[in-house]
Amino acid sequence: MTGLLVGYAQAQSSDENTRFFPETGHTVSGAFLEKYNSILNGEEIYGYPITDAFEDDRIGYLVQYFEKARFELHPENSIELQVQLTPLGDFLYQQGELAPNLFEISSCKLHPETGFEVCYDFLDFFEANGGIIQFGYPISGIEIHDGWFSQYFQRVRLEWHPEHPQGEKITVADLGIDYFNFQGENTRHLQPNQGISVPIQDVSRLQVHAFVSKPILSVSEATQTLYIIVYDQNYKAAENVFLNYMITLPSGGTIEGRMTTQTDRNGLSYEPIRMSGLSIGTAEITVTATVGTIQQQTQTSFQIW
Repeated sequence: MTGLLVGYAQAQSSDENTRFFPETGHTVSGAFLEKYNSILNGEEIYGYPITDAFEDDRIGYLVQYFEKARFELHPENSIELQVQLTPLGDFLYQQGELAPNLFEISSCKLHPETGFEVCYDFLDFFEANGGIIQFGYPISGIEIHDGWFSQYFQRVRLEWHPEHPQGEKITVADLGIDYFNFQGENTRHLQPNQGISVPIQDVSRLQVHAFVSKPILSVSEATQTLYIIVYDQNYKAAENVFLNYMITLPSGGTIEGRMTTQTDRNGLSYEPIRMSGLSIGTAEITVTATVGTIQQQTQTSFQIW
């Protein structure tokens, strides 16, 4: 192990084999950068790094966290298999609410290894981005998690976002962040790389996540609760952030407002919103978070049935 870590450190010193990500202030180097660059859309599948590489004393391997993944360096493997993806889906999966069949089945593929099918846009995304090699086998059907239609695989969770353009509706969930918190990792690893001079404001970028209490709302119900969580560029809870929302209903009408409370010390704000003029279809929510001169938007949605 020690010899490999020395080799890895030497690789870090080479500019050709090191990439600094100003979005989060962290560096990816050596074998981890080769893994990151081995696919064309690393930012979409793995996200930005949220730590530098460090040795995980619990497993005795070098690891690095990304927004959507965690890399592990296994020196006992052949070179092409030394960088492994932590099976975040296996570790974090908890059964969610089964999604109703709101779609016509176009195509599905059964994986007898785990007994689950992959269908619809999930199947298209799965097969276009590496399939089993990249994501592992499916370990759930389509369920509702954090307000989204989702499917868990051994290494990831895929989410369906109806508000996105056709062909871009599937995204990879931020399980890397979730697993960092689940493991109770030392938050000093989230601090930007101090060896590179980059001006960092107290808050220079917002990470905004929104979801609702009822992913499927009856036309007869009068209230929907909106939850919003905001982090800063270092994935620390952002407090005292102002939040505005606009709900676009299937009829084309809108409900607009400002959350009556700013985010708390956990970066959370939530509020029941009175609904009116409901009809069957998809309601889309746009959330705008503002702190000082920094502003960031996110979207979520729910079905009215």
